[in-house]
Amino acid sequence: MRNRSKIQKKERIVQGLRIVPGLAIGPAFLFGRAPLKVDDISYQVTDVPGELKRFDNACHTTVDQLIRAKNISLSKYPKELIEIFDSQIAIIEDKIFLEEIKNEINDYRCSAAEAITRVLKKKKEYFLTLENKYFRDRAHDIEDLKQKLLHSLFGVGQDYQLSIPSIIFTHNLFPSDTVHFNRNLILGFVTDTGGRTSHAAIIARSLSIPYVINNEGLSKTIKERDYSVLDGYNGQIILNPTEKTINDYKKLKTNYQRMIKKLEKETAKPSKTTDGVSIHVFANVEFIHEVEDAVRLGADGVGLFRTEAIFLEKNEIPDEDYQYNIYRRFSNILGDRPLTLRTIDAGGDKILPELEGLDELNPFLGWRAIRFCLDQTHIFESQLRAILRANVTGNIRILIPMISCLWEIVETKNIIEKVKADLKKEKIEFYENTQLGIMIETPAAALLSDIYAPEVDFMSIGTNDLTQYTLAVDRTNQKIAHLFNDLHPAVLRLILQTIKTARDHRIDLSICGELAGNPHAIGALIGLGLRNFSMSPKLIPVIKKVVQSISLKACESLTMDVLQMKTAEDVESRFTEFHQKYLPEDLTLI
Repeated sequence: MRNRSKIQKKERIVQGLRIVPGLAIGPAFLFGRAPLKVDDISYQVTDVPGELKRFDNACHTTVDQLIRAKNISLSKYPKELIEIFDSQIAIIEDKIFLEEIKNEINDYRCSAAEAITRVLKKKKEYFLTLENKYFRDRAHDIEDLKQKLLHSLFGVGQDYQLSIPSIIFTHNLFPSDTVHFNRNLILGFVTDTGGRTSHAAIIARSLSIPYVINNEGLSKTIKERDYSVLDGYNGQIILNPTEKTINDYKKLKTNYQRMIKKLEKETAKPSKTTDGVSIHVFANVEFIHEVEDAVRLGADGVGLFRTEAIFLEKNEIPDEDYQYNIYRRFSNILGDRPLTLRTIDAGGDKILPELEGLDELNPFLGWRAIRFCLDQTHIFESQLRAILRANVTGNIRILIPMISCLWEIVETKNIIEKVKADLKKEKIEFYENTQLGIMIETPAAALLSDIYAPEVDFMSIGTNDLTQYTLAVDRTNQKIAHLFNDLHPAVLRLILQTIKTARDHRIDLSICGELAGNPHAIGALIGLGLRNFSMSPKLIPVIKKVVQSISLKACESLTMDVLQMKTAEDVESRFTEFHQKYLPEDLTLI
């Protein structure tokens, strides 16, 4: 039983951002690193050689800590987390980084702590300017490294001891913190900051630990051992829950666990509606373990492989052979299932180290994706060569992002033909008929899809960017995030226009944004005419079950209603009504 105060506080629901679905019920464990005072960090140094020695010792201590954290992670956590430790170690051992710190100490006679803070602050600020969410979240890893170096300088330790199963509340979770907790005692994560691609999210997803980010700074207000309910399905934290709320959620948790286990056992069943219409379910991936999960969970293939991760995880352009080996590995795991490789979708300053200082007022509308590739053809050609070489069995397709004009498609095709001619001349094997597709993620691409369709073999609707550009809403801006809604009638009309184009030109069409994995939206999207959906691998069992529970006739009726609606709120309400009417009772919990 939980400890109760004499006066029960009023139950309160805090709405947050859902990162990993799931339910957790239990006491809070407050985690925070020991604070360092400004006076501890900023002071004038009289013994410069001694301060340089302190810095060297702190680096050695921190590297040892990171190696221990990495070794703990090897058998428990995904490869991506281990790579974070490797990258942090690489920074500490980098001669340029070491010289920057030592020059600060020598030139300004400042403390090692102040030098570390200055240099890593600049690096962190650089990452925060990137438009790619994955790499903005890497700024937290830089902050982690700074904190570890500072704590090593001052000999400050940290208590990771969980004595009972608990929900961890903290301002932010860093890689070297998370791996030290006893996994068996972690019920869930609640942080004040972070993101969907942060290292904490990577860990939570890999271990199926529910995780929610709150916007109220709960780590500063909640008390140790306070009871709460973490609802990772709805992105909510219920503070001071009543006994009735706790019992209701315990039942709900049991039902969820039973449902997920049952669905994962049924993934081999064909994904067909009740009246026999086949729906293909693909996976969106970045990492090798996600491809393996996709195969295990019954994916029909990979509908979107974000290849920019290969470029952005290194400080140099990966060469052709490096890319080839990765693409071949993914292709081999999938066997005869299709693998759709999206070419680089990132800004030029993120790909080329020499352009690190490039400042774009609006990078989302800037020099990125296909615009960058057509300017830097040597990088683009290298990637295309690697893809074509890897496609020896014919299961790989090329997908071009951020198309906004016909010239971009024509020029891309010309470059592909040149690459093919070069490979033939060099007598290098490749698949001649590798399919080429384009992303429909700008209003221009959707509106002119009838002009673009004859030029390509397939199209893929990216609803995240299509929504962002259609509604003029930066989906990463918290101040206007409430305006971002992929169920907006304008977005749905652009999707419908693209579907009609694909049908008229008899080419393959898929949808790969967040909307594709929304169980409430699947019925309407099928009614609109979509038959190919690509999503996070862990959503596949749920989406397949939704498909198996509805009929095409009901979906088309739903779509007719939705297309008459004027607001996203009306659309959502109708989706929920449909969901509750046609799906099995356990699926209505989603």
